[in-house]
Amino acid sequence: MTKASNRDYIIPIKGMSIGKHSFDLTIDNSFFEEYENRDILGADLNISLDIERSTLLLEVKALIEGVVRTECDRCLDELEQKLETEAKLIVKFVKTVQEEDNEEVLTLDPNESELNLKQFLYDYICLALPIQRVHNEGDCNPEMIRKLGAYSRTTVPEEDSGSPFGKLKDLLN
Repeated sequence: MTKASNRDYIIPIKGMSIGKHSFDLTIDNSFFEEYENRDILGADLNISLDIERSTLLLEVKALIEGVVRTECDRCLDELEQKLETEAKLIVKFVKTVQEEDNEEVLTLDPNESELNLKQFLYDYICLALPIQRVHNEGDCNPEMIRKLGAYSRTTVPEEDSGSPFGKLKDLLN
């Protein structure tokens, strides 16, 4: 497999005709190498981009599908996380570039010739990952689960006399 370059995520917009345009991109492990993201160990993603150009703006719609490899939060083994998400970006062409409050709106000078979508795609892939990433029940590394079970059964006194909450239990009686 050939390594993807940063140029693969740059869309030439200078001279792009008004109307709809479609692009297909792939994202693999090399995409994440320049980012210091320890959550994503690898990926095999397909991106379907639909770009609609008008005179004053571009509307970018991306369908991101595939698999991202990450660590299981429970056993720390590698976990394949299926990913399917949609992303939208509006690119406005204005003479004076201004900051927008909306993350889905980007302003570009009308003389710009390219649109780099790498950061946009990276952000949406990271946002699409679930907060908790764990294997299905029974698929975790059994050795790690045993170690976690032993660690969680350490002896903790049931009633700590120094605890301010011990007195509250007396109120229940």
